[in-house]
Amino acid sequence: MRTVQSRRGGFTLVELLVVIAIIGILIGLLMPAVQQVREASRRTACQNNLKQLGLAVSNYLQAYGAFPPAATWPATANIDDRKNAQLGPNWVVHILPELELLTLRDRINFAQPMTHADNMFVRSQPLAIMQCPSDGANRSPFMGSQNSMTAHLGDNWARGNYAANAALGYMAKDNQATAKQCNLPMNAANPDNWKDRRIRGVMGGNISCRDKDIRDGLSNTVMLAEIRAGVAPFDPRGVWALSGSSSSLWAHGYCGDVYGPNNVVSASGGDDIISCTEVQRHVGGEAALLRMGMPCSKDNYPNIQQGARSQHQGGIHVCMCDGSVRWINDTIEVSVNNPAVVSLWDRLMLSADGLPIPADAF
Repeated sequence: MRTVQSRRGGFTLVELLVVIAIIGILIGLLMPAVQQVREASRRTACQNNLKQLGLAVSNYLQAYGAFPPAATWPATANIDDRKNAQLGPNWVVHILPELELLTLRDRINFAQPMTHADNMFVRSQPLAIMQCPSDGANRSPFMGSQNSMTAHLGDNWARGNYAANAALGYMAKDNQATAKQCNLPMNAANPDNWKDRRIRGVMGGNISCRDKDIRDGLSNTVMLAEIRAGVAPFDPRGVWALSGSSSSLWAHGYCGDVYGPNNVVSASGGDDIISCTEVQRHVGGEAALLRMGMPCSKDNYPNIQQGARSQHQGGIHVCMCDGSVRWINDTIEVSVNNPAVVSLWDRLMLSADGLPIPADAF
């Protein structure tokens, strides 16, 4: 008796290729949605970071009667010197106890500047609350020794993505290049100039506001905003423990070339950092740095200017002086080198301009 054996069917090569192609198409369709979900999660984490930082600053305000200074330095320090390395604690260092990091603050040698080797352990600590998950550059430390322009600042500085609203003037005291700009007292490291209502933010150099000094209302004035971490080992932007434009916003409004969030108007202008030309060379030139959204001034000024930036699509997060976190679109009204026109962006940054802000303005 013969037995009839059934033949098992299988996929042909063509059928397998069709299935693989279909799977590839489905993955291609799903990836943007997955990326959107991931970015939404990262944005939420970024908002929470700003919320907690705002709460810590508010607790500091209640304890000491004033906001922490954005930057500090000895009275004898020449902060206009490009080689200055005497910068002391900044606003983040001051609020470490309010962030439940008192043990870290206790390790600081306050008799020495933050650039000193005694303070390397503290400044090298990555603080999760200071890092926005959308900015991958914040994982790489600032290494001053990798370039002659920044060697005096030292190595092993952890990065961060949040900055204090300091002033619409520069963190400079006597630099004549900034003194005449826009016919305003742009040397905002001078306390008398910083107090000018056309310049004053919330936290300045060796000076800061009290809550009653926020004349425009706590809910109408930006306290903290997002910044981006530097794109080269010796790019000093986004260094959380370094006083100056590394951790605070200076000249980020109607005077200068960093007016508004994510400003990328000029390849040769932008943030004033000491190593700009070297950073440009590191990434492939001025145009390449502009495409990255991180322009800087090729004049290699000291670290006296930084604008608000983020890796989020279309805008930045800010924390107001009342602790609320708001979203600011890149399309917000700005004023370009014209202090006679105080834009909505400028009004949010100035703490005593006296101009009302409509509730639905941003």
